[in-house]
Order: sequence, then C-alpha cells, then structure tokens
Amino acid sequence: IPLVINQIKAQKPIPVYGDGQNVRDWLWVGDHVAAIDLVFHRGEAGETYNIGGNNEWKNLELVRELCDIVDEFSGRPAGASQQLITFVKDRLGHDRRYAIDAGKIRRELGWDPAVQVREGLRQTVRWYLDNENWLDHVTSGAYQEYYAKQYQQ
Repeated sequence: IPLVINQIKAQKPIPVYGDGQNVRDWLWVGDHVAAIDLVFHRGEAGETYNIGGNNEWKNLELVRELCDIVDEFSGRPAGASQQLITFVKDRLGHDRRYAIDAGKIRRELGWDPAVQVREGLRQTVRWYLDNENWLDHVTSGAYQEYYAKQYQQ
C-alpha cells in the first residue's frame, strides 16, 4: 500500500502482479494493533489467534481504490491515476488467494475490525499525504544508507 500511494503521488507506474486478480484479506493497521493488544491482555497464554479483516479484495480493485482516493485528495480529475496501473510478470508460485480464519478471536475474545477497508485506506492515504516529508526521507538513498551503516555493526 505505501508503494502504491507513493507511485500515485509521484505519477509513476504502479506495478500490479499478473492480472491483479489475486485476493487478499485486508485489515487496517489500527484494527490490527487493537487485536494484538486484546490478545495480549485477554487471550489465553499459549493459544494462537489469527487476526483477519474479513475484507477480501482483489489486488487490482485495491489499487484502483487507492488511485481514486489519492486523486480525490490531490485535486486530480477522478480516474486520472488509473492510467498508471502497469501489469508486470507474476512471481512463480504466487498464491492466488490468502485467506485467514479469524473465527477464534471473534468467538473467544469478541473482536471484529472496527474500520472498513475503504475508510482505512482513506485514513492511510491521508496520513501519507500529510507526512510527505517523512515519506520522501524514508524513500531517499540517504535513509537506506543510514540503516545499512547501523546494521553493519
């Protein structure tokens, strides 16, 4: 998602693997954090809890939604960034669908995501656009060199 937002912001090609029909279960980061906190405080020690959003989207649909949101927030005409979508060769053995059964956390701890995908995407895009200096910094060569140097020791 950060890569796609950055590519749209810069009006650069957005790589989409294969035909973009791969399906993923998307979860807003705030919901993920809330679920981890809930498991930490109320989960049974030694148990495993899958955390899923019950929000399956095809990758291409998600990328198109991000294009629309960035266009809206950037004052571009609706659909302007859709032309940036570029299909690239799929990875060998790339899973067509990732599925999570989050029934246990729902049944045992009463957890469900609070934020739907579209709203989570809007909040995420807004954060990246409001923090462009941070994004520019972490995508710069200087940032990468800094971390390479820190982890050499």
